[in-house]
Amino acid sequence: MAGIRHIARTTALQILYQQEVNPVEPELALQRYLEVANVSEKAKPFALELVKATIEHQEDIDTKLIKALEHWKLPRLSVVIRNLLRMSVCEMIVLQDTPFQVVVNEAVETARQFMDEESAKFVNGVLEKCWLNEGRTLPDRYTGENPQATTGLSDSPEEEPS
Repeated sequence: MAGIRHIARTTALQILYQQEVNPVEPELALQRYLEVANVSEKAKPFALELVKATIEHQEDIDTKLIKALEHWKLPRLSVVIRNLLRMSVCEMIVLQDTPFQVVVNEAVETARQFMDEESAKFVNGVLEKCWLNEGRTLPDRYTGENPQATTGLSDSPEEEPS
C-alpha cells in the first residue's frame, strides 16, 4: 500500500510533467489529471501544494539544480527527472516540512518507478549535492541507500486502503 503523501507526490510529478508540456493553472492541471486518475481525496491538498510551490519557486530551484549538476545541463535531463528533481528540491528546501531522508527516499523510489536504477542513483546524488550546497550536513546514520530503513523515519503512517 502506498502512503497518502507518496500518492500525492506521484500525482504532483505527473501534473508537473503535464505543465511542462502544456502549461495551465495548477488547479486546472490537477482537475484535468483527476478526471482520468483515481486519486485519494486525502492526497489532493499536498499534491496541489507541491505543484504550486514548485512552479512558484522554479527559477530559484533551477539555479540550485544547475549548481548541483555535474557534467549535465538541466534542459538535457528527461522531463520526468527534471521535474522530479525540482519537486524534491522544493519539498526539502522550500517547504521544509519533510525530513531530508524521506524526500530523498521518495525521489529515489519514484525515479525507479518511472525510469530505472541509474536514474535513481543520479537523483540521489543530485539531491544530496543540493542539500550540501545549502550548507546543510547529511543526517547521522544516513547512507544514501534506502534512508527510511536506516533511520526508521516514515513519511506518513497513514496508508491508503487497497
